[in-house]
Amino acid sequence: MLIYSALIVWGGGTLASYSCTGGDGYEVALNSLVEAERAFSRASAKLGARDAFIEHLADDAVIFRPGLVKAQPYLQQQPLEPGLLSWEPAFADVAAAGDLGFTTGPWEFRRDPADAEAIAYGQYFSIWMKQADGSWKVVIDHGTVTPAPSEKELLHTPVRVTGELGDGEPTDVATLRESLLKQDRDFAVSSQVVGVSRSLTTFVGTNVRVLRNGQPPLSGVEAMRDLYSESPGILTWEPLGGGVSSSGDLGYSFGEYSVAAPTSLVPDDKGNYLRAWRRQPDGNWMVVVDLMTPLPPATGG
Repeated sequence: MLIYSALIVWGGGTLASYSCTGGDGYEVALNSLVEAERAFSRASAKLGARDAFIEHLADDAVIFRPGLVKAQPYLQQQPLEPGLLSWEPAFADVAAAGDLGFTTGPWEFRRDPADAEAIAYGQYFSIWMKQADGSWKVVIDHGTVTPAPSEKELLHTPVRVTGELGDGEPTDVATLRESLLKQDRDFAVSSQVVGVSRSLTTFVGTNVRVLRNGQPPLSGVEAMRDLYSESPGILTWEPLGGGVSSSGDLGYSFGEYSVAAPTSLVPDDKGNYLRAWRRQPDGNWMVVVDLMTPLPPATGG
């Protein structure tokens, strides 16, 4: 859903209490999140992409165009474009508190809804937050543009392991949010000092999902390491914001990155990133989904 990429800064407050969604509760919360995503896609077919995004984005969401703007006023000023933007979740997870989650999967666009073949494809990545009325709203939506997928990707979820966080104890959300953003900054510093490839073991989950323009989703830290080994230049980034669940086990960060080219013959690269993080039993945050997209080339004047 790159066309209407949206994001929100979330994560204030101090001490939050919540009801743990362990066992069947986790499945109920996860299923409700997946259904919210599918309902969003159905709304796109019924209402058009613009109105579906207006309906499913949080009131205070903002989007990159390419800088930050408030999403709702921006979208309401855009014309309703013809065509069909559709998508389907392929990977999803939800916090123990059932208040924050993410989905990601393939999207495609048809110039005419009746067309048999799409003319554009990609992968979307949405962060969702539970609202006061119990509904889910998208707080960040970003995506990549890729070739047509070679096969259909079935929905899957992370393997739950004994000892994961989210046991129902009150959580200091503000402190945990700061710890997540610090981890993101530490990741950037480590990447400059020892290189991104060597930093991955400390900051990235083993089964990380990696989303980049021009290629299908990659899976696993080794695939991510291979990706960075092929990229020249020095990569750094700075988080602009993020948030965590009230259970303190799931969070996200977003910001801007830059790549300093190794020679003057290669242009520098700048762009935006979005990450989902899971806090491990030892309290360390690890990236579980990583998306980076470059900004469009600057036009001369």
